[in-house]
Amino acid sequence: MSALLKDRVWIMLSEIAKRGVYPLHASRLGVFRMPVDLTDWSDISSISNDLKSSGFKMDAYADRVYATYKWTEKGLDPLTGETLSADLNVTVEAVTGEVIDLIYQIKPLEFFGDCYWVKNYRQKADHNAKIVIDTIIRNTKIGDKLVAHYQKAEKLSLERAIKRLEELTPLAQNPKVRSAAAIPPPAGPASSPKLVQPTITVAPKARAAAAGADTISLSGTG
Repeated sequence: MSALLKDRVWIMLSEIAKRGVYPLHASRLGVFRMPVDLTDWSDISSISNDLKSSGFKMDAYADRVYATYKWTEKGLDPLTGETLSADLNVTVEAVTGEVIDLIYQIKPLEFFGDCYWVKNYRQKADHNAKIVIDTIIRNTKIGDKLVAHYQKAEKLSLERAIKRLEELTPLAQNPKVRSAAAIPPPAGPASSPKLVQPTITVAPKARAAAAGADTISLSGTG
């Protein structure tokens, strides 16, 4: 999804706000709405299971799934020259339902303490959030439903729909491989063997004896 979120203006939509998503003070808000349905609880819980190997901290509440990406920044204090480190993170929230909202907030650097020496924090947090978003879409049920949406709404072939999903999520970690091979149709009920009908040959009728030219007919009175 990073291909769509690149250098965009972040706004607050009233439709999103009604669902309980409110930006924090001094936070940068990223929202992307996907036209896929995810309401079954088994599908929602499968998102966390599919992302266990991605290294994200997963959490869930009601119809929402949270994936947190953590990283450590290291640098030198410009005043003392001392080596410093800071543990930072960014969280992506997936709000499921008739549509899916993928939301992240870049908190102000002051939230993590006195980390004034960290450089390019917002750019790094934005990039890491896009990694999480791409991984969520590519490696979970959301990606399967998005491929089906492309096939139905845009009349794309399965191969082209998968290719479009891959182009949309270039930052996904350990990307899931989807096969474009056509699924064979289910086998129908076995047809009952045809009974071999016996062949009846009608014997030709005996040739009637016909009077020929060389036939002698005897007649008389006695």
